[in-house]
Amino acid sequence: MNGSSALENGGYGSDEAPGTGLAAHDPGDSQILAALDKLRVLGIDQQYDLPQIIVCGSQSAGKSSVLESLVQVPFPRGEGTCTRYVTKVTMERANIPSIDISILPGKDRSDSDAARLRRFSRKDSSEEYAAKLADFMKEAHAVIFKNRGSDEFPSDVLLITVYGPENRPLQVLDLPGLIAYDQMEKGNDLVTEDMVTRHMEMKSSIILVVVKATEELNNQRILKLCKDHDPEGARTLGIITRPDRADQKANENLVKVMQGDDEDFKFQYKWHVVRNRATDENHLSQAERDQIEEDLLSQHPWDQVDKGNKGIGELRERLRELLFTLAKKELPSLCNTFNNRLKMLHKEFEALGGEEFRPEDLQSAFEQSIKRLREAARDHSRGQYESNIRSFDPNSAVRLRSRVVEQSEVFRDTLVAVGHAWKTQIKPASADPDGDLGSVYKPHMAPLQAKAAVLKTYASQKDEIDSVVKMLNHTRGAGLPTFFDPKRIHDLFWLMSEGWGDISKEHVERIYVCCKEYFRHVTPVAFQREPEATGATGFSNSKKVAEKFVGPYIVPALNKCRKEALQELNRLEQDRLDAPITADVRFLKDRRSHHQGREFQRAMKAYHEVDMSSATGTDSGTASQRLDQTTYARHAGQHSQQDLTAGTAETYLDAMWSHYLIERDIYITNVLRQVVERHFLRHLAETLPKELNLEKIEELTRKDDKDEIRKKEIKEEIKVLKNSLVALKGIQ
Repeated sequence: MNGSSALENGGYGSDEAPGTGLAAHDPGDSQILAALDKLRVLGIDQQYDLPQIIVCGSQSAGKSSVLESLVQVPFPRGEGTCTRYVTKVTMERANIPSIDISILPGKDRSDSDAARLRRFSRKDSSEEYAAKLADFMKEAHAVIFKNRGSDEFPSDVLLITVYGPENRPLQVLDLPGLIAYDQMEKGNDLVTEDMVTRHMEMKSSIILVVVKATEELNNQRILKLCKDHDPEGARTLGIITRPDRADQKANENLVKVMQGDDEDFKFQYKWHVVRNRATDENHLSQAERDQIEEDLLSQHPWDQVDKGNKGIGELRERLRELLFTLAKKELPSLCNTFNNRLKMLHKEFEALGGEEFRPEDLQSAFEQSIKRLREAARDHSRGQYESNIRSFDPNSAVRLRSRVVEQSEVFRDTLVAVGHAWKTQIKPASADPDGDLGSVYKPHMAPLQAKAAVLKTYASQKDEIDSVVKMLNHTRGAGLPTFFDPKRIHDLFWLMSEGWGDISKEHVERIYVCCKEYFRHVTPVAFQREPEATGATGFSNSKKVAEKFVGPYIVPALNKCRKEALQELNRLEQDRLDAPITADVRFLKDRRSHHQGREFQRAMKAYHEVDMSSATGTDSGTASQRLDQTTYARHAGQHSQQDLTAGTAETYLDAMWSHYLIERDIYITNVLRQVVERHFLRHLAETLPKELNLEKIEELTRKDDKDEIRKKEIKEEIKVLKNSLVALKGIQ
């Protein structure tokens, strides 16, 4: 047959269109091929590994010859155009036979260089389309190597798509041949090996490993890589080429390998042998080429090899079986991959905002959300919790009243424990019968700190009284000796209670934080769209809307509450610094008790001193006869000016402490009621804006452009995956 007739038949003298050698034989295979057809049309092969064939081997092993025999389209040989980068050949069904060539730039390309490569495109649907393939590939080769060294191995991929009415979905990758020795020491041997291994690692790839009959298998690096990445040999099919070039002994050894007698080179599938078309045999038809191959392989020692393991025709049959077996294994698992991916995409889509509202529903949806938020704030500030917060941890900020109660108890206990400036010893220290009534809450935050927390201690009551005596002596006015201004009690109280303000301010800050964190937690709940709900019910991207709303609208309102609370606290501070007043009868009871107790102690001390003098003989007569007002005063410690001043100091200290305890309890209550309740919780719901205009609502609910682009991508991918699942439906 002449050359022109060969070109009319896709470059060979065959009556078959390219690709028909892999046609399905049964309905099940036809269904798989139809599914692969649809998946490639949908572009699934750009993201997921579909069953494909990779052809690999050492340089000049005959890979391209095997490839062109499989797909029945001639590849240029001897030109170096298919050996330095990956060539992906795809078979597609189309009514009109044609070819399409393009370049997929590698990741190492610059943006401008990648754009240049993407612009390369060659298409042809004429009767000579197959013959033009070699020229197109040479053009692509020149484009790829522009401004690059001819000895480099680019990461670009040459894409060749062959269309035909009888074509079946098939993807074959011709990988660069492994370099046994990099003479220039440029690392090209490692580059090619990396290219090959990356494709071998794909679990849906059938590895056609091509070796020459003229070379020792022990020297074939490619076989070691096959063992590494397909240790069971489940995806590997060894191909022996050029059996007509090897000597008799080499061929006999290869026959033993093909028969499975050599464990070092044994795969799950037996080896196959083919005879490549020689360079001067391009004019031969496919039938003539096959006849020459059959004649060679029917001779010794190849006549000992099973018929199914030799010849390009049988290779197509074996390859089809291997391809369909792998497809039947991988495609169902691909369904699980698609379903899992769909779940992730749906979740991401909802996180980005889901479907949009109709414009007329937007304001209504927002107002309903604000209403829910206002009702929640009202109830939660009172400690009334509904089921919509059941998913939150019990310690969550969303249980506002609980958090405020805890902080209030911490405030109370802190003020009681360390609110005073010094530990007074004016009253006898005794076990506190109410010490077990403190808060049961164990703070997660650091304890409140008071600047005046236990600033000073006294070793004894006398030391404490002496310090007050010094204060009285240093602050005397125009009064008569031993008569001191009662306002010194004010000074002692102000000094003792100096730490209240700092403790209270920190408490206000913590209540502010509780309220702010509360809104950060509860606002997304109030704004979220109810499951299965229809109409204006909330926002699927409630978290993002809530984030935009809380910062500009709620936090400023809470800042105002905090400012007013601190102003109220300042008024309480002014009250504390004012002249002490009280109508509490406890103060009078304490005064009476102190006066009676002190006089009793002085009397007992005086009598004791007289008795001791009588017992030692220092005085004569009975105690009653010798005890007059002078001796009584001397023995009772009320005789000298220092004694009189110390007595006044003790009285002032006791009065101050009585007043302190009463005022402290009142102060705690005032802070909780007049500061926290009045300015934070009592009208918390009213801090929310009454209404917002549509423009502001649109601004709050508007999605980011980046998010919108991503949502569009997600919707498109969801559509593709759903169509892919439809394509795979019924495949077992």
